[in-house]
Amino acid sequence: MTTPVNNGASILSQYAISPTSSNATTSAAATAAAAATATQQTLGENDFLTMMMAQLQNQDPLNPMDNSAFVAQLAQFSQVSGIQNLNTTMSSLSSNMTSNQALQASSLIGKQVYVNSNQAAYNGQGSFTGMVTLPQSTDNLSVQVSDASGAVVQQMALGTQAAGSVPFTWNGSSSSGASMPAGTYTITATADIAGKNTQLATVLPASVNSVSFSSSGGAIQLNLQGLGTTPLSSVQQIAQ
Repeated sequence: MTTPVNNGASILSQYAISPTSSNATTSAAATAAAAATATQQTLGENDFLTMMMAQLQNQDPLNPMDNSAFVAQLAQFSQVSGIQNLNTTMSSLSSNMTSNQALQASSLIGKQVYVNSNQAAYNGQGSFTGMVTLPQSTDNLSVQVSDASGAVVQQMALGTQAAGSVPFTWNGSSSSGASMPAGTYTITATADIAGKNTQLATVLPASVNSVSFSSSGGAIQLNLQGLGTTPLSSVQQIAQ
């Protein structure tokens, strides 16, 4: 004779629910025995439903399980299912976002982008334009260009400037008017701010040679000509 579940007591209360377990009980008797001896186990969806059905089938018809306990168990089951569905949705969303980023990054190959950097690869022809990030207005903003050896080849006085992004152009020549060869040059911007000579951040142009992806995730990297790699997120502007 099967012993009824008395006074609404839930045999499910002895278990912690986990969306990762897949072990199912095969009978109400086995379930009851496991519940009596185990202090803490985990349940998956199939286990949970099996336990609930066993509980309903073996309850005392004259003293059935309390409605509030049954509703609480259903709420637990809904919560576990909701977490599983959320995990699946987030995983799919993350995969789609990575694919979109990869597509966007690959379209930059061969183009020129502006990134936060103090170095620029000059091709030895024409000029290039960069930007200085100025946190507040100043009376004497200046930009200097140094070659790979650290020697200053050009000094540009930009004078009074308002706060914001201040553009500047280097024509590729030294202070004496000589044309500078191709190479990597360091750009240093300084200004008097609050009475102190302050070095400022610069945004400089760079050509995208290729794009690096990681199968395990992580930031997509742009491989810049003469400058190495930088995250896609560091791109401030794309040249037309």
